[in-house]
Amino acid sequence: MTEKHTKPLRRRLRPALAAVALALAGLAASGAPAMAVDDGTLGIRPQSESDFFHLDLAPGAATDATAIVSNHTGAPVTLLTYPVDGQNTAQGTFAFAGKDDQAKALGAWVHLDADQVTVPANTDLPVHFRLTVPQGTPPGDYAGGVIIQAPPVQGQTTTVHDTAVRIDTVQRQGVRIYLKVDGTPVKSQSHGTLAWTQDGPNLDFTLPVTNTGNTILHPTADLNLTGWPTNGAQAKFDTPESLLPGATVHLHATLPGAPPAQAGTAEAKINSEAGTQDATATVLYAPWLALGIALLALAAAAYGAWRLARFVRRARAALAQAAAAQSTGIWPAARPAQERTAQDGTAPTGRH
Repeated sequence: MTEKHTKPLRRRLRPALAAVALALAGLAASGAPAMAVDDGTLGIRPQSESDFFHLDLAPGAATDATAIVSNHTGAPVTLLTYPVDGQNTAQGTFAFAGKDDQAKALGAWVHLDADQVTVPANTDLPVHFRLTVPQGTPPGDYAGGVIIQAPPVQGQTTTVHDTAVRIDTVQRQGVRIYLKVDGTPVKSQSHGTLAWTQDGPNLDFTLPVTNTGNTILHPTADLNLTGWPTNGAQAKFDTPESLLPGATVHLHATLPGAPPAQAGTAEAKINSEAGTQDATATVLYAPWLALGIALLALAAAAYGAWRLARFVRRARAALAQAAAAQSTGIWPAARPAQERTAQDGTAPTGRH
């Protein structure tokens, strides 16, 4: 293995792999009904609840709690244990912060008895911690968790563009902690610009929604498109798992079978515990290149028709004048040479 090339790449890949493992743990913990996090090898759950920790404390108060760490394998395993803050992904999925991310709220208020534990084979081990809410903490909902992290598993070495690469995987699992700090709840939300793009036969819409209050929200949104030729088309935005205070989620909706051109208005109606809000956007698109070519062709045809009509009018006038002269026997007299010369601006020629 080439250490010079492999280590930087592994350092870049390890956080991504850890995030993938953590996201899988979060998905396992967010099912309906919610169950403890357990992949069949390792698991962590509250001692006295079925899914997550749900705590209610006043500023300055503290509580002791216990998580149960399970080792289902036939060998003892040593695990790192540490608290982290909770956060939202852009799609609205609950996620844990990384091990090296600075804890700013609940993750900083949890104190574990030890930063690692050794769990015997086929054993459940209690892991105790204390959660202390600092004095002066604003009221509202806070989220975080306690993480167990297994030792890295070395992957096989492969060659990528003449460079030896080995990917080591890190398995993390976490149990969520939801904390409600006593005080006046504030339920409010705001939204950004409703944006849209045309993706082949589909219209894709994106709407950012931000939780500006101090309680967890569960927003939903519906889309309605009015105008021409499509009028009254409807779609539903993706529903996020939850929206933590201060977090922003990007809701997505798709209208399939969009027409080749559309002129109208899209309206999104957002509903949550904070009430109802509307967001609108003008939807105007067409195959502009084809329309431009068609307009140029139409303009050229119109100009040709105008020139043809003008020529026909002049020809008809000349023929009518000639017919009138023939019927009266009087033909238009030729202009004198001097008059023609003066009007044409040419010098007279020939003898006087």
